[in-house]
Amino acid sequence: MLIYQDFIFSLKKELRMNKFLKSLLFFITHIFSRREYDVVFYYPSHFNRGNENKNLFFSPYYKACDSNNLKYIIFEEPCFGASINKDSIPIDFIFYIIQILRKIIPISNGIKRDNFIGAFIGRTILRFLRFKNVIVISKSMLSFFKGINPNARIFDVQHGIIYENKSDYFIDNTVSEHLEKNDIFLLLFGNRFLDILKKKDLTKYFEMHAFVIGGNIVGTTNLHQKFNNNILISLQFTHDHTASENAILLEELNDFITSSRKGINFYLKNHPRFNNEVNLSEIFKLPNVIVAPSDINECFSLCSLHATAYSTSTFEAALLGIPTILIPSENEFNFFQKEFNYPLNNSIDEFSAISFYQEKSNIIKGWATAYYTPFNESKFLNLLR
Repeated sequence: MLIYQDFIFSLKKELRMNKFLKSLLFFITHIFSRREYDVVFYYPSHFNRGNENKNLFFSPYYKACDSNNLKYIIFEEPCFGASINKDSIPIDFIFYIIQILRKIIPISNGIKRDNFIGAFIGRTILRFLRFKNVIVISKSMLSFFKGINPNARIFDVQHGIIYENKSDYFIDNTVSEHLEKNDIFLLLFGNRFLDILKKKDLTKYFEMHAFVIGGNIVGTTNLHQKFNNNILISLQFTHDHTASENAILLEELNDFITSSRKGINFYLKNHPRFNNEVNLSEIFKLPNVIVAPSDINECFSLCSLHATAYSTSTFEAALLGIPTILIPSENEFNFFQKEFNYPLNNSIDEFSAISFYQEKSNIIKGWATAYYTPFNESKFLNLLR
């Protein structure tokens, strides 16, 4: 086992070096050739969750740009263990320079420091790069891109649930400085999420900075007609939690699996940012526990029930007519009950009846469509400069 782990670590190290060299070669060879883009796409590579390592959040944007002759470039931020998409440019070389500059530049304000770094790199290494719009995810490098081009329109794409006190959007009841100071626009999945932002925002910032354009994860028909004894469990083990919170989640996961009846298979899918925060070896020793496929769509095709503590995959599953069992937790992560009024509260065995399963499938699909709407290409294009 130790030899195998050493091999995997060496392989990942080699892959990271290859990505860095590819990145270095790209930026050195382009430094003297000016290029203009309508859109720069930027995201951490752990968002490559689809088939062939595609970023499913951005897929409809690429198609819209292609069909309307908009020129774009895709940059990927390095993440340990994540796979790169073949159509993207690894930005490793620039990323590590930014990390070094953050440590040596004597500007205490993080936003102003990244603005300064962006302006500096934009005049030197990235002087070839000209762009009108930037689209990022998870607020990645907002201040950096604003520093490169203060006149660009910068968008942050919703990638998870939005709730009243989420720090991505609000700090102490005021709009996050990363958004307000950089004049960031939000691209949202549905009107219910927009309502949550507007209700909390006393400054009316989101009245002019948040837009519902829909997404790429809306199902048209129910994927399953009955419970097939396969359950996908979306895990939530990340460094965002304390060690005690992760320990509680692990114990609750074990209780959930071991208390189920025989004949049920559990497919466990790690959070994209999972980095061995907990040891799952004992869980995977259970005979009915299996590693889930990396492609979320393949997971949903395989499993007709979904379970989680609070994963946003609850919405994705619901749009395909797949009910979710919310695993009770001592941790205060009950967003789906408190914020979103998830309409189901059933046990695994109740879904064995076909009529019951189909009834609940229709209920949760109707619930989810209030939060997620189909991608609106014309609205997306109208927002670009």
